[in-house]
This record gives sequence, C-alpha cells and structure tokens, in this order.
Amino acid sequence: MSYYNKIILVLLLITNSYYVAHADDGKAGLPQLDFNTYPSLIFWSVLSLFIGYLLMRYVVTPNIKSILNSRETNIQNDLVKAKTSSQETEKIKENIMNSQTELKSKSQLIIAKAISETKQAIEKKEKDINQKLNEKIVSAEKKILDTQKLVIKEVVNNAEELTSKVIQNLTDLKYDKIEGNKAVRTASKNILMEK
Repeated sequence: MSYYNKIILVLLLITNSYYVAHADDGKAGLPQLDFNTYPSLIFWSVLSLFIGYLLMRYVVTPNIKSILNSRETNIQNDLVKAKTSSQETEKIKENIMNSQTELKSKSQLIIAKAISETKQAIEKKEKDINQKLNEKIVSAEKKILDTQKLVIKEVVNNAEELTSKVIQNLTDLKYDKIEGNKAVRTASKNILMEK
C-alpha cells in the first residue's frame, strides 16, 4: 500500500476508537450541536473531500479530458474529410463540365458532318436526276424530231399522191411524177420554214 493510504487508515482507527470509547456517555440532544462529534465530522468531511478530490483528479478528469480530446480529434478529422470530399466533389464537377463541353463539341461536329454529307448526297442525287432528265429530254426531243420527220414524210408522200390524183381527176393534163414530187417538196419546205 502507499504511504498516504497507511496514514489515512491509522487516523481512521484512532478517531473511531476514541468515539467508540465515549459513545457510552449517552447525552441526549441533536448530534449536530454536540461539540464532541465535531472532530469526527471534520475528519470525515476532510477525508470525503480528499477522496473526492483524488477521484476527480485521477479518474473523472482524465476520462473527461480523453473524451474531449477524442471529440476534438474526431471533429478535426471530420472537417478534414469534409474538406477533401468537397475538393473531390469540385474536381468531379469540373470533370463532368469538361466532358459535357467535349461531348457538345463532338456532337456539333458530328451533326455538321452529317449535314454536309447529306447536302453532298442530295446535290449528287440532284445532279444524277438532272443528268437523267436531260438524257430523257434529249432522247424525247430526238424521238419527237424523228416522229416529226416521219409525219412530214408521210404528209409529203400523201400530198404527192393527192396532188397527182387531183390533177388527174380534175384536169386532163399529163402528170409528171418527178416534177410533181419536186414541187410538193419545195412547197412543203417553204411551209415548214415559215412555221
């Protein structure tokens, strides 16, 4: 045992034996007003305060101090974690914004490329269609000219025949086929040139 504990126990035994020896006096009245009980009350009060002080000094206060220190370190750790998570959040937010900007620019490039390709395809198809239409127009004009020539040839031939029949039926003249054909062709050329 420690030196202080031994002294306290000896003092306790002395005071208790003194009061046990004088307890037989049996005085009536309030024990608080009896001056014989004051040394015992003072002793126990001092002992209680001393024990209370020791308990507070070596048991309660260190526990409170460790709890406060632990709490302070937890708060500091939480603040550091909050700061780092805030910084990470800002980095993530910045990365997202950068990727959104990048995606917007890429999508605009893709859209512009698709529009230009579509325009080129449309222009190419228009050229192809115009070329085909021109070819059809040329072939249709050629067919029309060929048909026109055939019709004119038939008309001239019919005119030659009609002319020969009219001249033979209406007049007594002898019809020269070669000269009549020349005259009909010359007249038909003059008529076609006028139109």
